[in-house]
Amino acid sequence: MTQKIFISLLFCFILFSACSTDNQTGFSPTIEEDIDEKTGEPNPTVRSSDLETNSISVNQTTRTYLTYWPSVTSGLVPVIIDFHGGAGTAEVQYITSNFVDIADREGILVIYPQADVRAGSVWNTLHSEEGNKVAGVDDFGFIAAIIESFDSNPNIDTSRIYVSGYSNGAAMAYQIACHLNNDIAGFVVMSGLFPLEVEYPCDITHETPGIIINGTSDYERPMTGIEGYALPVREAASWWAIQNGSTQESTIQDRNIERTTYETPSGTQIQLFIVEGGGHDWFTFDVDDVPMNEFIWEFLSSSHN
Repeated sequence: MTQKIFISLLFCFILFSACSTDNQTGFSPTIEEDIDEKTGEPNPTVRSSDLETNSISVNQTTRTYLTYWPSVTSGLVPVIIDFHGGAGTAEVQYITSNFVDIADREGILVIYPQADVRAGSVWNTLHSEEGNKVAGVDDFGFIAAIIESFDSNPNIDTSRIYVSGYSNGAAMAYQIACHLNNDIAGFVVMSGLFPLEVEYPCDITHETPGIIINGTSDYERPMTGIEGYALPVREAASWWAIQNGSTQESTIQDRNIERTTYETPSGTQIQLFIVEGGGHDWFTFDVDDVPMNEFIWEFLSSSHN
């Protein structure tokens, strides 16, 4: 009985946190879905006992991250590194993205890094120190250290490491896919912007598939970008398409969602979804009648770095 009470209290605490950081609703309804925002349905199951807390030293600073190991694995295990939004937590992102079911079914290890709480739990997405409030935090080194640690685990497929993120975490996913490109096989970003720094160019070593999803009514991460910090959304998608060597571009409209696909001769795609009226959300709409997380995995899973 005591254990059940503890788990219930933990669930309430995490759910409250999910609704109070970085405007993360955690279970944001899409435009098509009729979901009660007060209850947050559909409500994923919190399985905190399945999460492991890990720590790693980066420049004499201890950093932490959560890991979710799938219940069943077969062969080498691919990895998704999933970044929470600014002022958020790894626990909140665990609930928000809700990769648990797909991780169990497909045998995926999911990593939830925690931004430095001493810096307000905001990711340092920039290399530049000028005007950078969290310039002293080495988040690039943090993620590089996590990835390097995979080399000592023979069960992990280091050719299939993917990144995803929401809001400030999406910016971090963009940057890791960019600056640690040799290690990253693909990316997914929601309600975030690409803080491309001209003075710190990326070395794109291979075609990198990506899913980019933004809403036209997102006033925290607007479609037009943020001058002096991040590219407009369409320019970010185009930048990745150009880096990949895309030669085809097509756009279709499905109700309130505009979907643009950039494709290379070898089939690598950047898919850009613009949600008309969509806000600052982690979107959960179906794509081609496939649930979002299943679509994400189908899109990424065949890609290797």
